[in-house]
Amino acid sequence: MKKTSLPINVMGMLVCGFVLHISYEASGHAAWSLLVSTVRHSPWELVKPFGLVFIMWSFIEMSCLRPHLLRFVSCRMVALVLFVIMGNLLLWGFGDACKNEWAGLLWVATALLSAEVVQLILYNRGIRTELFFVPLVAAFVVIFFALIFCTFYPPGGAQSQCSPFHDDSYSYDMLLCPQDERK
Repeated sequence: MKKTSLPINVMGMLVCGFVLHISYEASGHAAWSLLVSTVRHSPWELVKPFGLVFIMWSFIEMSCLRPHLLRFVSCRMVALVLFVIMGNLLLWGFGDACKNEWAGLLWVATALLSAEVVQLILYNRGIRTELFFVPLVAAFVVIFFALIFCTFYPPGGAQSQCSPFHDDSYSYDMLLCPQDERK
């Protein structure tokens, strides 16, 4: 891992994450985009497309750079856990980020950059994160499924704060069926 790859990694993940972020709107509310895109603009959902890109970018980086596998995967999982936790804390802490999409994306970018810097430091300094490989794999699995699961069941009623669907009679029919077709 080189420090010169940091701007490429961050910019690549931000661009790919933004494409996934807008894919729900751009696809005309297609059902496939529910799993990878921001649907309700809750804090958790603003982190979701970038978290999925973070995971996929890790596989690309791993296959291109061929680093020491165990240490790389461990450092990358530490960075993923940090990104998800920090991204959500920043977005929940600054609640206006949900209302202003660009502010929310700025907080996500800050969390992403911080996670990448931490991963670079852990890997280059040889810190033995591989000792925690099994708990990190468990955290990775939980985060991966939570990124998808929380689309349908957001934590803490996050949809009520930031959602364009702010409605007590909220149902998933709203995601799949336009307003005028539902009767």
